[in-house]
Amino acid sequence: MFTDKFLTRHALPLLFFALALLAGRQADAQVIYQGGSNVQLLYGSRLNQSGNLATFTYEHFGSYGALEHFGFVDLANDVSLRSPDVYLEYYPKVSLSRATGREIAFGPVSDVLLATGVNVLLGGTEDFFVYTAGPAFKFRIPGSGLLQLETYYYKQHGGEYNGTYNITPSWDIPLPASAKIHLRFRGFMDFIGDRGPGTTQYVTQPQLLLDLGNLRGKPGKVFFGSEWRYWNNVAGIEDLNESILQANLLFNL
Repeated sequence: MFTDKFLTRHALPLLFFALALLAGRQADAQVIYQGGSNVQLLYGSRLNQSGNLATFTYEHFGSYGALEHFGFVDLANDVSLRSPDVYLEYYPKVSLSRATGREIAFGPVSDVLLATGVNVLLGGTEDFFVYTAGPAFKFRIPGSGLLQLETYYYKQHGGEYNGTYNITPSWDIPLPASAKIHLRFRGFMDFIGDRGPGTTQYVTQPQLLLDLGNLRGKPGKVFFGSEWRYWNNVAGIEDLNESILQANLLFNL
């Protein structure tokens, strides 16, 4: 297993250096940046605790030659959103297929990527900073959807925390039920190992959304549906679980 010192001093700087070199090469080739963003407004009830939760989410994804990245920012609190907790994740990646000009694929895997990431929480009972690094795998599926598996070394900042694993399947799959009714099923699961204090944890946030714009002949712009957030052993605290069902209004920008 990587040590914290090795990852910080060697693996992460080398990967970011590779990102910079690839960006320069792609710029010389005049590759066009492609990306998109969305804003989500969520409100719901805690199913196993008292109180409601309001969340404003901004997501962005994009690709530039062999490089791609994904990130989001959550502002969350009660419905007033006063003094909200701020949580963000950001993941830059390098596609080995696009970087080498050769297809790096096997079986159902359509591409292999090298990735790093950061998770940052500001507010709540405790601020924290996490960094990750490891390979990600994209899978062939019918149609235009996305299915991928990220496998990371996961280290929370602080001498009391050990490095562990973070395994994350994620998906975004269109589900056309009829000419008018277009659904979208998206979400992720995080499996995070024992960091030292606490225990293993699992969180998932599946969303099922209806394309409202498609009902009026303008598909892909506005979606409405629900998100269920379930967190087993919240922040690694054994037997502290969270379950929240939220309404979700999503605008593609």
